[in-house]
Amino acid sequence: MTDIVLAADLGGTNIRIAAVARDGSVLHIAKEATPKAVSPGQLMATSAAMVEECRHALSDGHHICGIAFASPAAAAKDCDGILRKLPNLPSLNGMNLKAELLDRFGLPVTLENDATAAAIGENWLGASKAVRDSIMVTLGTGVGGGIIINDEPFRGIDGTAGEIGHICVEPDGHPCGCGSNGCIEQYASATAIVRMASDLGLDCETAEDVYETAKGGDGRAISVFQIMGRYLGITLAGLVNTLNPEMIVLGGGVAAGIDAFIDKVNAEIESRAFHEPADRVKIVRSALDDMAGIVGVARSAFLADAN
Repeated sequence: MTDIVLAADLGGTNIRIAAVARDGSVLHIAKEATPKAVSPGQLMATSAAMVEECRHALSDGHHICGIAFASPAAAAKDCDGILRKLPNLPSLNGMNLKAELLDRFGLPVTLENDATAAAIGENWLGASKAVRDSIMVTLGTGVGGGIIINDEPFRGIDGTAGEIGHICVEPDGHPCGCGSNGCIEQYASATAIVRMASDLGLDCETAEDVYETAKGGDGRAISVFQIMGRYLGITLAGLVNTLNPEMIVLGGGVAAGIDAFIDKVNAEIESRAFHEPADRVKIVRSALDDMAGIVGVARSAFLADAN
């Protein structure tokens, strides 16, 4: 009998649920667009359909031992399961996800912050494998962060450790969904890239469009990534000085265009961080891409099951 965890990644754009084995192999994955202003009821109905799809795809001989959810919300080690402070999914604030999942599926439930889950996944099977101290920065609809110290995820007492997206880089900058102003999320996320491109007169619907326009030599699109890289570099330089990581992994959809901004990121780290940690740290792209969070939250669930 092969143990399986149903591992979910809840994002502002998509919801994905996968059947993951103990070795991290993904046996099946279901994907749906996240409904606009998704309600708790919609989330559970969509999740139930995707869970059923995964179950149907599994052959005999598989035992589902738990369900695990990675979401863009704080998740302490012994969290109560209530979703709080979701700037990009405010319609789910206050939902008791843990209780809803337990009631709907009758399986042990594991919750993780999505970026922490991605950090765990990369540290287990991805770019930071065998690296004891690393930071994961996810550049997607928003900006997230996960921290690994001495091979263990660092969540903080309230589960908010790693909220890198809400580090302020411009005190009077663009308003952020978290209630502050000038967070790095407002300068380095896919949403921010499209907004900055629009401010410069570009008609681009996605960050990928802006990247392709930059590759074509458009000076306005190139400048968007120079601005983005500068702000991201300022943020990472602070993290290098504070945590002295061996590696920083960049994930999320925006990281696919890393060549458009990495030189600016590295220049800022070199000029702002202490020399020795700046020289030591490696800035790399995710090896697991958009599967990092799913693999990571499955890993957490298997570890919980073993205990």
